[in-house]
Amino acid sequence: MAASIKETSNSAFKGNWAPIDTFGAEGNGLEGEGDITALRFHTVTAKDRVERYIAITLKVTAAFETKMDKYGARVAVDASEYPGHANSLTMDTLAEKMASSMDLIPASYRAKLHPTEPATFEFWALASSNARKFSVGQAIHFNTEGNSLFLNSFFLTSEGNFSHMEGGDVMAQMSKLSDHLSKKTMWEDEVQGCDSDEWSE
Repeated sequence: MAASIKETSNSAFKGNWAPIDTFGAEGNGLEGEGDITALRFHTVTAKDRVERYIAITLKVTAAFETKMDKYGARVAVDASEYPGHANSLTMDTLAEKMASSMDLIPASYRAKLHPTEPATFEFWALASSNARKFSVGQAIHFNTEGNSLFLNSFFLTSEGNFSHMEGGDVMAQMSKLSDHLSKKTMWEDEVQGCDSDEWSE
């Protein structure tokens, strides 16, 4: 529960706060898994607003560069293919891809991340999200906004990828999946000039 997260930190940002446009515009995103080693509340004070996050320190066990299909949907990586998947990233490469947003992390915390602490990275989830219920020792699967530290989805690896969502969010995700599937043309519809007995068994 949130009450178990006692540590706090803060930082100031010059200008208006638009993290996705500023830090998440580059790349399709990063995906991976890791074990939570620390949690804290982090507050960003910008020119136009104040935003709170859950700063999640992860010992990353697998990381990938997100690939998109022709419909603009993420191509999932099968967990059975960890860590030798073609899209796998080394920890050094992961750090390079996240570099533009890493300066948001206070220096005292940034100094404890990769490469000083190998494979250790920090990611931010909105404080209003279910990340506030996380505990040290749990393992999560994550997806980021572009090549940044901002998470756009996550779930405990011990549960399903809808487990962290509330009813309305589950329905929204299922609707997105349905929309994606409806865009796919059935193979039979692509077969032209053939009688049905030529392609059906």
